[in-house]
This record gives sequence, structure tokens and C-alpha cells, in this order.
Amino acid sequence: MTHRHRLLWLCALWLFPPQLFAAPLPEPSAAIRLWEQGQDAMRAGRTEEALRCYNQSLQVDPKLARNFLSLAAAHVSLGNEAEAAGWLGRYVEAQPDHHVIRLHYAELLLRLGKLPESRVQLERFIADVQDRDDAAADHILDCHTKLMQLATAGEDEYGEHLNRGIGLYLLACQRSLLADADDGLSTEALLCKAAAELGLARRRRPAEARPCWYLHVVWSRLAQQHPAARWLRAAEAAAPFSYLTPAEQRGLRMACRQLDAEGRGK
Repeated sequence: MTHRHRLLWLCALWLFPPQLFAAPLPEPSAAIRLWEQGQDAMRAGRTEEALRCYNQSLQVDPKLARNFLSLAAAHVSLGNEAEAAGWLGRYVEAQPDHHVIRLHYAELLLRLGKLPESRVQLERFIADVQDRDDAAADHILDCHTKLMQLATAGEDEYGEHLNRGIGLYLLACQRSLLADADDGLSTEALLCKAAAELGLARRRRPAEARPCWYLHVVWSRLAQQHPAARWLRAAEAAAPFSYLTPAEQRGLRMACRQLDAEGRGK
């Protein structure tokens, strides 16, 4: 499935969830009626007519966010990805919880060569879904791979080592769930490679908390308590002055409380 077809399919998925038809709906507004006419035109292959309907709907209700996604789909179907990106940006701004759409927005920006903008959206996607247990979270490893490639292209050695290290850690976590995997790369070997990359990131930016936090979780996975505790304290010290995602902040607080409790229990 091409990027264009995936985006069109996602638009249909978000705009026509099955529960919409489970009960009678109230009388639609004029803006929604125009949007529905646009949807009918899109299904019939009359894309230019659909664009007119969506724009008329926006004139009636400029905040009707479904129009942004539909306009993006219409422009993608016409091959106008630059215009589609603008509408996708407005959609994820209005509907920030639609994480998969944000990911496709980031991928579209990447295809258009808008690398800094794509990086921002990839990092936002990771921060939003990092502690979720759903399909969106399955894409985090791929996002770190893309961020590593963007860092390499931008000669950002810190970002390259950080995202490679996090990616190797996530890959090790996935591999630990595959009991019959046998390709010569053990979970322990991946974790050691992750520690090496995160150590390089730490040397590039000693004041950042993220390399320290991931060094803590890597050494914890390796059951090495002393380096794990050392890096946890380093992450705790750096956290007030550098960036951690919300999930990483929660993990840091919980790990510090647990370490403190274990120290009091001795």
C-alpha cells in the first residue's frame, strides 16, 4: 500500500467509525451537510467537486476539523502533497489525540524534505504514545530510526547516538519476547550495543537527562544494579534542567522512589 493510499484509508477510518451508525443522529448542521456532500463526491471520484464542498463547509464553520482531514485526503488524491501537508497540520493541531494521523503527517513532511518540521512531529508522536498499549505505540521504534536518520543528515551526533541507543534498547525489549528467535543477536548483545551508543550520547551532551535515563533502564535490563543506580541518580540530577517525555518523567520518579525505599529497607 502506497503512502497516498494509506492516508486515504486512514481518513476513511477516522471519519466513518462504525459507532457513528449505531444510533439515530441529530439533524446535521449546514456545515456538516456540505462536508457530507464532499464525502459523497470523493467516493464517486469527483475530487474537484469535493474540494468545493469542503471549502464551503469551512466557510460556514471554520472550526469543523473533519474538513481539514478531508481536504488533505482530496489533495493527496490529486498528487498535491504540499497542500495536503498544510491541512494535515491544521487537523492534528485541532485533534491532537489522533496519533496515527500525526505519524502520517510526520512522514509526509519527511517526503517533502521538511526535515525540522518532521522531527518535531515524530518527537511529539513518541511523547504522546510512549506509555500507551495500542497499535500506535508499535511505531515508536520506527520513529526513533527516522529520528536517527534525520540526526545523521543534520550532523547531530548527539541525536544520532541517542536515537540509535533508544532504538537498540526497544529492539532488545521486543526480542526478549521472542523465545525462538535465533539470528545471532542476543538480547544481551543488543542491550550492550544500546549502552555503548547512549554512553556516546552522554559524552556529547553531559547535561542531558535522557541518555542517563536510558542507560539506567538498559543496565536494569542487564540486572546490573550498581551502574543502573548510578545512571538513575545522574538522570535525576539532570532532569530539572533538560528534556524528558512525560512517560520518561513518570518512570524516573517511580524508579527513584523505589531506589529510595530499597535504601531505607537496608
